[in-house]
Amino acid sequence: MPPSAGILLVSAPALMDAHFKRSVVFLAQHDEGGTLGYVLNRPLSATLSEILPDLYGFDAPLYWGGPCQNDTLHCLHTVGTHIPGAAEIVEGVYWGGDFDTIRDLIIAGGAAAEDFRFFVGYAGWSEGQLENEIKEQSWFLTDSSSEAVFTPSVKNFWTRTLKTMGGEFIAMASLPEHPSVN
Repeated sequence: MPPSAGILLVSAPALMDAHFKRSVVFLAQHDEGGTLGYVLNRPLSATLSEILPDLYGFDAPLYWGGPCQNDTLHCLHTVGTHIPGAAEIVEGVYWGGDFDTIRDLIIAGGAAAEDFRFFVGYAGWSEGQLENEIKEQSWFLTDSSSEAVFTPSVKNFWTRTLKTMGGEFIAMASLPEHPSVN
């Protein structure tokens, strides 16, 4: 399976990069210019209403999306049919769109926290970079779904994702995080 928008990247157990160790990344864009995605299993301790006070009480959790542009806010959501400019990446998973409309929908009570994943920053790869990392076996690719993107619990998400991939990935899922513990 080649990389494409709408798939999951699952880091290999041997990938020790501090940014991506035991991470699962949803790819929102992949084209000749490069790749953009969001780390799904790195929750932050803040909520959306803590960084956007006008959304007081809307306690959608924030996630660290990746090491690129950590001064930007991004979102994946399920309400794309109501948001101009939102792009459906896989069935039921929309990316971006007009943020003022998203804000208005939230304030009006037309959407719940579980309809969104908000990310600070993103993960990005230049043209050919991700393909090289896949060849080096730093990443595994698997299909995605709205259930995976909006899972209510990201605890052990890397392990659970590997197990759903079956075969040799089941054994990889049980490898200790630190080989010296083995």
